Amino acid sequence: MTEPSDTPTPGYAGAFQPTAWTRILQARDGSETSVQEALEHLADLYWKPVFYHIRRKGYAVHDAEDLAQEFFRRFIERQGMQKADPEKGRFRTFLLSSVNHFLCDEYDKCNAQKRTPDPDYHEALPQHEEAHSFDRDWATVVLNRAFVRLREQAPREARILEAQRAGKTRYRELAKELGANESHVKVMAQRGRTKLRRFILDHLRDTSTSEEEAKEELAQLFAALAS
Repeated sequence: MTEPSDTPTPGYAGAFQPTAWTRILQARDGSETSVQEALEHLADLYWKPVFYHIRRKGYAVHDAEDLAQEFFRRFIERQGMQKADPEKGRFRTFLLSSVNHFLCDEYDKCNAQKRTPDPDYHEALPQHEEAHSFDRDWATVVLNRAFVRLREQAPREARILEAQRAGKTRYRELAKELGANESHVKVMAQRGRTKLRRFILDHLRDTSTSEEEAKEELAQLFAALAS
């Protein structure tokens, strides 16, 4: 049996089809329903990274939850994507900048004292460290979603990779647990890695404008997880 590759999954028909990112750009002059659906999809993908980013600013959990919710509400209702331009950088970079501007606006409001961060709020992380933390949170969300698909479609392969992810790499123990020989477990592990990579790419295509960019995002994802 031929191993799955990085080629687009069925439905792409050999070409890079419209994604959440490209649908947003197209929806600027199109249907409000289409842009709403695309933005809600992106909010679902990026809610946790935005929430953790706000927490790192020093806000309490419940305040960070409220702020993250408010950010996406305004982003959707005010069509924040109007300022987005894929030629100026990745969507993730644009979103992080938008969150920071939102927090500055919130901080300057009259009622800011109701949601004041800790004193070290003003000692913000350097920009590159801030972006790195945001990328790591994003990468974790995408990886976890890919694992959900892997568990659904290939539970034995998923069990092996999750054990390895937890630092349990002894094939002998995994073989005993799965009722297979070590050689077969190694084959399943390789097959699982290939499928997981493909599932991750499927997610990345939703916020990329080309297959090449999706694969560049894949490299950045693994780099973020490794650091």
